[in-house]
Amino acid sequence: MTGSPINAPPLVDREDRVAEIAAAVAAAGSMAFDLEFVSADRYVPELALVQVAWGDPDAPELALVDPLAVDPAPLFALIADPQVQVVAHAARQDLGLLATCHQTVARALVDTQIAAAMAGLADQIGYARLVEQLVGARVDKAHQHTDWKRRPLSEAQRRYAASDVLHLPRVWRELARRLEERGRASWAREESERLARTAARRRPPEEAYLSIGGWGGLKGPARAILRELAAWREREALASNTPPSWIAPDAALCELARRAPRRPGEIGRVRGLPGGSARRYGEAIVEAIERGAASGEPVAPPRTPGAAEQAQAAMVLAIVQARSGEAELPVRMVGGRGEADALVAWHREGGGAQPPPGEVLLLEGWRAELCGADALAWLRGEIALAADPGGAGGLRLIDLRRSAVTGR
Repeated sequence: MTGSPINAPPLVDREDRVAEIAAAVAAAGSMAFDLEFVSADRYVPELALVQVAWGDPDAPELALVDPLAVDPAPLFALIADPQVQVVAHAARQDLGLLATCHQTVARALVDTQIAAAMAGLADQIGYARLVEQLVGARVDKAHQHTDWKRRPLSEAQRRYAASDVLHLPRVWRELARRLEERGRASWAREESERLARTAARRRPPEEAYLSIGGWGGLKGPARAILRELAAWREREALASNTPPSWIAPDAALCELARRAPRRPGEIGRVRGLPGGSARRYGEAIVEAIERGAASGEPVAPPRTPGAAEQAQAAMVLAIVQARSGEAELPVRMVGGRGEADALVAWHREGGGAQPPPGEVLLLEGWRAELCGADALAWLRGEIALAADPGGAGGLRLIDLRRSAVTGR
């Protein structure tokens, strides 16, 4: 195992130095990055450190940029540059923070956790294990729970932060080689870039009610009231950077929607609502209730698939599972019941032109190639399924158009 000590770079706290690093990264055409942030007691994490590596994968340049002292925007602009290859590991939270707070969406991203799964390694593999497995280096995780906003950072903390990007260029080089051998390099890039897009998406406040469990059980006017209450809570949570459940738990919002109290004094009697929230937000809650009650805009209940659709979705999911098994890919990555339901619903509604991006995931990109096209062909009655106990996926597809067994 490689065990040479890692240098602890000083924090970059000058604007001219940030510009120099950005110029060097742009010239290199690629970079690895990681972010450290503080998320405790916050709705949106606060950025506390930006780590970057670039240049020779065997001996990359490293920098730790202090966003409490300088603006890291020049580096973020490179993350959004489609001409710069960006490498990160398990980057969903990092990407969400960049999108929410810095309006940055990665354009040419490769996530090494996704790439590792595509290359046949463990699903959702951790960074330290991946580094040890692919490049034979150990990553010290002793400072994983550091308060990264506290200054000064110790040498050990800076060394830990640097290690989070030091090995990424070599890891990606090895993963890229394995992916090319399997013909899946484009799959990994496609899925990584999809991660960047979805991580950047935040539901508008008007749709926040859709994430509240049980909202569909509310009756007519109560659903409109809940929509307004959830939108108010989302705006308040973002404005104060407070977890929404601290303002009002989901169950309390549903109860408020059912009871629809019209006076601030009645708010405190709603089960599950913290007393402090009732006093602080009573008037705002009443105003939201009144807006919902007066909106006159019906909120449709969630669509419930019928028995036939559920049966079809189960078979689609069986195809997904079979093809995932054959490809040695985790089913979780390929698609679950929600994706199967979406395909069945689209097909039953006509299934004409290609659906809008993101609407039927199984018909997009590598998923369509792996299993989505087969699932759609089965829905159209063009192929049949047969059990295949000896096969990796346990199913065999019979092409009814040619009356021949399809081979894979």
